[in-house]
Amino acid sequence: MSGQAVVSGPFSDDDDFDDGHFEWLVREVEAGRLLPPPESAIEGPAVSVSLGDACDVDPELLAAVCGPDGLGGQAALATFEEGQAADALRPDPILAALTAQAVSGPACLTDDELIGVLQATRRLANLVSWQQTLVIAEFARRRQAQFEAAKAAGRPVGCRDGEFPGEELAMELVASGPYTSGRIDTAIELTSRLPCTLAGMRDGVIDLGRACIIAARTHSMSEADAAYADRVLAAAAPGLRLDQLGRKAEALEKKLAPEAVAERKKLARELDQRVETRREESGNAYLAGRELDVSDVFASEAYIDALAVKLRSSGLFVGPIGRLRALVFTDLTQGRNPLDRISARPAPAPEAASPGDDNPRTGRDHQADEPSGSTWCDPASPSGPVPLPALINLLVPAGTLLGWGAAPAQAAGWGLLDADETKALLQAASLHPRTRWCMTIIAPDGTAIAHGCATGRHPPPGSSPLCQRASPDTQSQQAAKLLDLLCRLNITLEPIARATCDHAHAEDHYTPSRRLKHLIHARNQTCSAPACNAQAIHSDLDHTTPYPDGPSDECNLNPKCRRHHRTKQAPGWKVAQPAPDTATWTTPSGRTHTALPTVYDI
Repeated sequence: MSGQAVVSGPFSDDDDFDDGHFEWLVREVEAGRLLPPPESAIEGPAVSVSLGDACDVDPELLAAVCGPDGLGGQAALATFEEGQAADALRPDPILAALTAQAVSGPACLTDDELIGVLQATRRLANLVSWQQTLVIAEFARRRQAQFEAAKAAGRPVGCRDGEFPGEELAMELVASGPYTSGRIDTAIELTSRLPCTLAGMRDGVIDLGRACIIAARTHSMSEADAAYADRVLAAAAPGLRLDQLGRKAEALEKKLAPEAVAERKKLARELDQRVETRREESGNAYLAGRELDVSDVFASEAYIDALAVKLRSSGLFVGPIGRLRALVFTDLTQGRNPLDRISARPAPAPEAASPGDDNPRTGRDHQADEPSGSTWCDPASPSGPVPLPALINLLVPAGTLLGWGAAPAQAAGWGLLDADETKALLQAASLHPRTRWCMTIIAPDGTAIAHGCATGRHPPPGSSPLCQRASPDTQSQQAAKLLDLLCRLNITLEPIARATCDHAHAEDHYTPSRRLKHLIHARNQTCSAPACNAQAIHSDLDHTTPYPDGPSDECNLNPKCRRHHRTKQAPGWKVAQPAPDTATWTTPSGRTHTALPTVYDI
């Protein structure tokens, strides 16, 4: 019998190992009194999965995970079938390991198992949302404590620590300020007043979207009412769609906190009424009034419907009633009388009237009301495009403008425009006396390198080539057309400072000139704060180093929306401009984010 033993040691009853044990182990092995562990015990996976507290795990599942096949075989996959252990397993390291194994080879799963794995990923994602909620709530409480301390010390608004937590999170999550502010409000509500909903997230049965709905509707309730609504809505949430849960939560709020609901509506009408424009996913756009009085909306809708019925009854327009409503809406908002279209068009041959034509609500509202095979007669505008001032940058590639290319144009704040949209906007803008034409030269990397503006009014440059593509031009012909355009507009291009600044455009006064503003706006189309999409033309042109210590020049000016202008000036925030086209922001958490110049998509 050998006098050497395999590695062992003086284990304590409570398995409390410390550095002393490891030092003892090394001495014993070096002295030859203990054998090192065999290679089979050393070799193995580089990453291990801790099963943690597995006392509530199904014994058969645990045996399948830890048995001979383990996570490397197929023994545990059948547990994702409906009613089996993994199909109802709460989100934890075991479920994460089983799910990771399953998705590594989904082709071998049955349909039943595939759905079980899908449900497992949902539970795991909900657990992550719960973890994020706890972290965001703790972050918000720390910033709130800093803010209250600064307020108690008498510091003025805008100079208080912890005043802009939403902007700080927006940079970290690369999201909008309203989104992160909403996440903060939701996290505080969930962790302080909604234990049932929060537990549902932890257990994987309530996702973030449903939790946000519950938190938003309980915010106005008393503690007792919020606790009641929490129990009711948390129990119902897993089995309801988002819209169904929203209606149920809204009904509870109106029942339990009617005064708060009425006050919120009043404040929204007073503070947040607006007309909103956005791009549709299809590439079209919408125009909508927001936070309007309900009675006003019903009255406006009835008026639009009545005019749409008159257009339909004239027999001149064939197509879905929804398009006639939209036609009336755009005419009214552009100062035109929709009924003028009737006298502007010749009457077609009489047709048999379809039953129900005098009722705009007959049939399916958003689908064609005419029999199959009917076509839409697009009623041309009786007065052509309405003049509009081009107060935003309408960026048109020279090739598209002059006829040798078809690259999309770009409208600041709207996105890309096709050739027809570009033509219509150019024609409308050229009719307005306030429109001015500028030209920006874009480098191959998509950033602006030069900019110049024409003085006075001009017809739409190159509008004829825009309508009909010419045959491909040689490079010399393209250069000649571009030079001719510059001469006709009398534009002198000036370089935009990028990595370095020669101070050629420096000015000795606080407010930048129109020329300097245009150079900055061509370089940065949006607010220079990371993740902010506010348009530069509506933002402040801020001196990174305050004037007069810092110059009014390209190397010290950047656009900042009013919110981020105030954020920059708050305690704990630092903004630097290491290069004319680069801004670095340091948050109160000490993290640094870099904003680069606009990369144009044209």
